[in-house]
Amino acid sequence: MIDRISGRATEESGRSEYSTRTLDHEPGHFMSTLTRTLLVPLIAFCFAGLFTTSAVQAQSVDVGATLASRYVWRGTDFGDAAAIQPTIEFSQGGFTIGAWGSFDMSPVSGDGVNENDLYASYAFDTDFGSFSVFVTDFYFSENDTNDFFDYDNPGEHVIEPGISYSGPVSLHASINAYGRDDANEIWLEASYPFSVEDVDLSLAVGGSPNDDAADNYYGTDADTDAGITKLSLSASKSIEITDEFSLPISASYYLNPYTPRSYFVFGISL
Repeated sequence: MIDRISGRATEESGRSEYSTRTLDHEPGHFMSTLTRTLLVPLIAFCFAGLFTTSAVQAQSVDVGATLASRYVWRGTDFGDAAAIQPTIEFSQGGFTIGAWGSFDMSPVSGDGVNENDLYASYAFDTDFGSFSVFVTDFYFSENDTNDFFDYDNPGEHVIEPGISYSGPVSLHASINAYGRDDANEIWLEASYPFSVEDVDLSLAVGGSPNDDAADNYYGTDADTDAGITKLSLSASKSIEITDEFSLPISASYYLNPYTPRSYFVFGISL
């Protein structure tokens, strides 16, 4: 599963800053070509992998949801409210396809976030660590008239391909290839995972080197068009309820140097 802390799942858990990611710019002219040549082939590749990988590597399906006290993504608060974040994921071998969403439970002033994303990835191991190539289709449905298949409607879809590495440290690099005019903002993130007793922790830092001042996707400094927007410490553990059931919980502290604001998010996963 792609980690939403950098690119999917429990986080990366108001709309006061939603304007920094409001998708109201004209799309790039290469959209349809990009969709055919990047997103569709990778998803098809992953589908093929699901059904052709050796039977020794059994297929798996993961269904779940996280209840988050707030939805924070890359240092920006979306919705200023608690959110329910469902997920479903199919995988076999190194191939994965899935869907993830975040829906405000009590939106403020009608500014609720209705996001549901599709993603596909392929992961492989090396002597130096694990690598993953992926593409995510971030989809924002603002009202009942939105057409999911209308990729020419500015802002509803944002296509982001990327690559990640997992080893002693975790690294993530992705580019906003479509959906934000021609700015093509890059997101870079590094994290250091470690454990203390039965608690898994992670220190992370992330930012963009080219957040165009006119586009202002991540809300960085207009003078430099670059900056760190996410500093975080995350902790997670499972609380044993019965011999057969444990409840995963998490807590994350975020600091965005550019807003400048901090957030403390609690989550329960099922």
